[in-house]
Amino acid sequence: MSGWLLAIPILLACWFMHAYYKRAIRRVSALVPGLSARSRMSTWRSDVVLLVLWALAAAALVIAVMRPQMLLRMPDPQLERQDLVLVLDRSASMHAQDVTPSRFLRAIAEMKTFLRHKPDAIERVGLVGFADSSVVLSHLTRDVDSLLFYLDWISEDAEPLYGTDMGAALATALDVARKDTSRNAKVYVILSDGEDHGAALTVQLDAMRLDGTRVYVIGIGSYGEAAIPFVQPDGTQVFLRDDDGKMLMTRFNESTLRRIADVTGARYYRSVTGAELSAAMNDIVRHEQKILGWKMDTQYRDLYRVGLAVAGVAVATLLLML
Repeated sequence: MSGWLLAIPILLACWFMHAYYKRAIRRVSALVPGLSARSRMSTWRSDVVLLVLWALAAAALVIAVMRPQMLLRMPDPQLERQDLVLVLDRSASMHAQDVTPSRFLRAIAEMKTFLRHKPDAIERVGLVGFADSSVVLSHLTRDVDSLLFYLDWISEDAEPLYGTDMGAALATALDVARKDTSRNAKVYVILSDGEDHGAALTVQLDAMRLDGTRVYVIGIGSYGEAAIPFVQPDGTQVFLRDDDGKMLMTRFNESTLRRIADVTGARYYRSVTGAELSAAMNDIVRHEQKILGWKMDTQYRDLYRVGLAVAGVAVATLLLML
């Protein structure tokens, strides 16, 4: 690539030939009366400026063609590897449509968005679903497609699940972590509308507090009451009613969710429209990130763009002077 430097003296030789030609023209024009007045050639000062601009443009272009690089050493933080356990409320109240298209479906959609673009610090993700009882939908895995499959599967399950036992759901989430042999830090996130009919939550929270286990909470639901829809086998939608035929209504319960976060020393996030869910999960991951150390990362930065920019400015100035 250094052979391109030979282009600079060649261009300078061409310029000297051009300058010699102009001086010869000026000498001839001086011998013809009136010609010098009509043909005003550039002075020696403008010739020097043109020489500098030509040389600058040529040198900059040659440097750009040679693709020079600058060596940079950047500090790269070494983050603690984390596993994320998502605990999703599947109870009937989550199908309320005060959040579009429903609390449950919007939560799933936002979880899928997060999983497709999950932070690098999250190595594996597990999934627990719960209502009156809880079930491990997916153990800790790096396979995002597998997680998306299970989310799609439960989103198509129209059967209403009655009751909500958050204490049992948290116990199941802890069991997922205990059965794992890796040393990755575990991050627990529960997504729910706050209704809890179980009796084990207080005991479970006390145990988690003593163990130093934090549970982040994301609550989804509007401020008012909402009816609970149910899709029948024939595809028609009706609303759940009690034994007296009265329509069942659900209301977002924030106190239970705040209590979980407060007792375990974590954070509580509120989502009224559902649009805040993905951002909340990313914020939880950032909050839990721990820097274990620093590693110097060697990078090479191309400088040819600087050469092209300088050559462009020099050529533009030349065109204005000619």
